[in-house]
Amino acid sequence: MLEAALWAGLGQSALLLGALLVARLRQLTEPRWLGLVMAFGAGALISAITTDLVSPAYRLAGRAPAGIGLFGGAVGFYALTHWLDRRAEREDPEQPVDDAAMDSVDEMPAGADAATARNLTVGMVLDGVPESVAIGLTLLTGGVSAALVGAVFLSNLPEAIGVAAALLAGGRALRDVLLRFAAIVAVGAAAGAIGYGVLNESDVNAIAVIQCIAAGAMVVVVVNEMVPLAVRGAGRRAGLAAAAGFAVAAFLSTISG
Repeated sequence: MLEAALWAGLGQSALLLGALLVARLRQLTEPRWLGLVMAFGAGALISAITTDLVSPAYRLAGRAPAGIGLFGGAVGFYALTHWLDRRAEREDPEQPVDDAAMDSVDEMPAGADAATARNLTVGMVLDGVPESVAIGLTLLTGGVSAALVGAVFLSNLPEAIGVAAALLAGGRALRDVLLRFAAIVAVGAAAGAIGYGVLNESDVNAIAVIQCIAAGAMVVVVVNEMVPLAVRGAGRRAGLAAAAGFAVAAFLSTISG
């Protein structure tokens, strides 16, 4: 189980590298560049949702587990973030007034506000779990798939760069971003160990549901959190950057195919 956790953690460690790259290239936190990298990351996630999560789940287990997972992931993530928003409003009654005032300003900040930062972090956790479970499962067949670990690592970079840029542009300290991402890496490592120790490759329905829960949640993250930031910063060029991200991620998925 320890080996599975280490390999899964390695795949997720691209998040830390992405944050350090943004810290080194601070121009990525400027509105135009932030919008472009966020759009690229959104396109990459759309590709990952379809190619790496929904399509394999459908092939393995059919429509019912895939549909249940998608519905549960989307509704569950929406309900969780809605509850967190309501809780934040109760703790800070002035926040809705501040948000309304911000909406009336022509120049909205390009970075992620507190709610967006939280939702992006939750989404990254959900995205990393099925990837890490898949890495843990490969050890059951005699050895870890280096191609899969490498593909997970590379596919996480665009998302990590985009989210780290949004967090830093929103005023978060690099230390805070690294701590957030380190926690996500730890969750991924735990998921890899669980994938090795609890599941096996014959549990196709459970694996499909896990994959599609993540997929449903990530669709909501892309549309509600990433696309608005991308368009706000990059304008109509966000669509081109998203298409590029989709193409690169689709290519990377063939490495582990």
